[in-house]
Amino acid sequence: MNYDRSLQLHSSQHTPLRNKRSKHLLQREDTLNLSPILNETSIFKTLNDTSLRQVLDESSVLVNTGNAGDGLNEAFFEIIQISRSCDVLDTLARLSQVCCDSLELVEPWNRYNAHNYWLAEEANTWKLLHCLYADSITEHPESLDNLITEPTLSQQTLVDALFQSDSELRLLQLLVDWLEATASYQEEATKTSAPVIGNNIHWGNTLHQLLIGSSLFNKDKNKAMVTCMDPDAPRRQKKSLHSDDLKDDNDLCKRIFTEVRCGKFKEAVSLCISAGQAWRGAVIQGWILLHYLSREDENAPLEISGNPSRDLWKWCSLGIANSVSENIHYKATVGILCGHLASAIQACQGNWEDLLWAHLRVQIEARVDKFLREHHATADANTTPMDVLELLQNELQVEELSLQQVFGAVKSLMDGKKESNYQICQRHLMLGNVRAIMQDSLQWIDTAEERFIRFLAHLILILRQMGKDPQHDVGDRILEKYVTQLIDKLMDGSIECPELIAYYTSTVPIDRQILLYADLMDHIHKSEYRQGVVKAGVGAGIDIAASARVAIKKAITDIQQGYGNLDLTFTQTSAVEKDKTLITKVISSLEWLSLITNQLQEALWLSNAMIRTFIFIGNTNAALACVANVSQMFPDIFNKVPTNASELREHLCLKAYLEAIEGFATWYRHFISGQPKDIEPLPQDATFSDKVHHEQRCAQVAQMKERWLNAVQHQSRHTKNLLYNVLLFPSGWLQDENDSITSNNFSEDEKQERIKQLETLRRLCIPEVVILILKILQSGEDVESHKEALKLCNLISGENRGLYKVFTKSKLMEVLDRIKESSLLLLEKGKDMVGYEINDE
Repeated sequence: MNYDRSLQLHSSQHTPLRNKRSKHLLQREDTLNLSPILNETSIFKTLNDTSLRQVLDESSVLVNTGNAGDGLNEAFFEIIQISRSCDVLDTLARLSQVCCDSLELVEPWNRYNAHNYWLAEEANTWKLLHCLYADSITEHPESLDNLITEPTLSQQTLVDALFQSDSELRLLQLLVDWLEATASYQEEATKTSAPVIGNNIHWGNTLHQLLIGSSLFNKDKNKAMVTCMDPDAPRRQKKSLHSDDLKDDNDLCKRIFTEVRCGKFKEAVSLCISAGQAWRGAVIQGWILLHYLSREDENAPLEISGNPSRDLWKWCSLGIANSVSENIHYKATVGILCGHLASAIQACQGNWEDLLWAHLRVQIEARVDKFLREHHATADANTTPMDVLELLQNELQVEELSLQQVFGAVKSLMDGKKESNYQICQRHLMLGNVRAIMQDSLQWIDTAEERFIRFLAHLILILRQMGKDPQHDVGDRILEKYVTQLIDKLMDGSIECPELIAYYTSTVPIDRQILLYADLMDHIHKSEYRQGVVKAGVGAGIDIAASARVAIKKAITDIQQGYGNLDLTFTQTSAVEKDKTLITKVISSLEWLSLITNQLQEALWLSNAMIRTFIFIGNTNAALACVANVSQMFPDIFNKVPTNASELREHLCLKAYLEAIEGFATWYRHFISGQPKDIEPLPQDATFSDKVHHEQRCAQVAQMKERWLNAVQHQSRHTKNLLYNVLLFPSGWLQDENDSITSNNFSEDEKQERIKQLETLRRLCIPEVVILILKILQSGEDVESHKEALKLCNLISGENRGLYKVFTKSKLMEVLDRIKESSLLLLEKGKDMVGYEINDE
């Protein structure tokens, strides 16, 4: 309803066409602007000689098809990260523009199909929010009396004052402007409207038939055709036009309705004139309000615009709107202008936007008419006779509906079709019911597509900038869901733009920030990307140290749950590779803390927990790799950690144990596989040369055995020392009662769990170390070694260390059985049971 839109909020101004749009939001060097191609290529100038399908096929080489919605995550991030509360309007305009730019990457004939329509709906939603917010921050007069300062005013001036003072009516007009602007953009973007040939001659084919009359050249004379060319001839004579003219009329009327639907009223009038049907243009201009044009000279003739007999025009227009024989789109055009809803609905075809537009325009028209009737005395030069006004009121009765009721009426005409999620959001925004969006989001958050979750996340951020987020917890859940889906897309352990995820993570509560960013860290396996993740987190104000600790703890939990529980369908090789990948991921997770300052104690604490886990599951190689990784990441560990720190003491204890286990494994390999094999004896009939060769080989083997024995003895001494280092560790292995806990970043439960694990490791590892020492000592028949094995009893039973306390009954029996074997061997060697010489005296 064009009631001097200069006084409205001009939602159409927020939908710039391609030639006026700013191009600096996204880099578009690799894309093509489709409109010049469709308007200027020679292909489209020869449509009369080529089929449309052939044209589309031939022009496809010129169009970069693209994918609608590609890159919107990054584009939205670039916009929202610099957005502030003071420039919300600019942010909304940029968001809608980005959606339009993305939509234009698609061929024009596919932009508004079922696959891509969501993007148009999202762009329209941002435009709607722009219009509503712009109106909410604009000051408007509160009283109509303040605007009406003269005794008589023109209809246009009165209605302008009404729109300024009536917020409800202004909202309806605002929505109409938005619906018309979005429809106009769709029309421009798709270029699907049939062209109307302008030749300034109406019904040219009918005129041609009438001119040639009954001549010999008119073999197909139709007696049912009109004989006059005036606009009323078909109805008056009850005859038809030429079939081609009927088709042209249908195309023209449909195009006129489309122009009115797009808010292009002047273009619709020009279309009528160019088609030679100026009378149609005159008919559709009858609704315009009477207004006196300003003049510099008071003595100059008075000039007016609009229709002094507007109500009379409406009464006449009802005849057209109610006519059964009239073109459906022409009826709809006249009906929508005069406020007749039934005729307009017929052309809407169950479309939500079209139905809403028709209802809103009729509501505006009805309220304006009611206002003018109430201010009949104030309206200057109102020439409508009372009898006409009475007839009009009787025949054109429009029930005044609230906006909520309008949506109910639209829903009843949707032929069972449901509103899309975007349309639901639009409806709630129009009604000012943000809380309803939050409530619906609780259902959408688990079922909606990723692109709609992205839209909701940014809608939440915009609403917060506006100060309109009534349910903050729901908004946090939506933002968290968006961050989660961004993280889940990281499949190969790398990330190109960590700042994007870091920014959105920073918008949720701090406790959730830590967990979300820990999840991100858990997905990034490649070392070269981790520094960027840390830097992005710091820039976004996230507690990355806490997130790193959570990520490492999760990695430790994963190794506890996943190690050894491999899929039975894997081959042995693939299972080993899967196991290796999991272990490598867990060990490398410690790198996060090496990239953050002042996290050495925490790194030691968590590396110790990791090593304990590997020991529990029996993978000492992984535990050793973890120790080596810590030494590599933190080369100055002994100079930067207090010597009485329990984390450092535990690290040294675990390192001593693992070195001892590795030493024993090395000794065992030398002892079992390194011993040279004896030479097989010669047969009795061996020749002299064979005997000589045999003696040489035996001598060589004897030398090899001697070297092997020396190496084994050396390795035995070294391994025994490593194992004794565990048993004789100062103040007890894995006992830190006298040490301080330097890290305060772990809970009391975690500290108690650590103490339990330390005690469990003492019970598991100390008996194991004793048995390994006994295996080394009892590997030969050396008396001194077996005497040393008996001396282990003193070490185990000593109260100063209390090692016997960690032995279970079964382990103690195993140790005693091994010591008994040494005693028996000593007795066989002529010694007493503890290895001393037997004195017969």
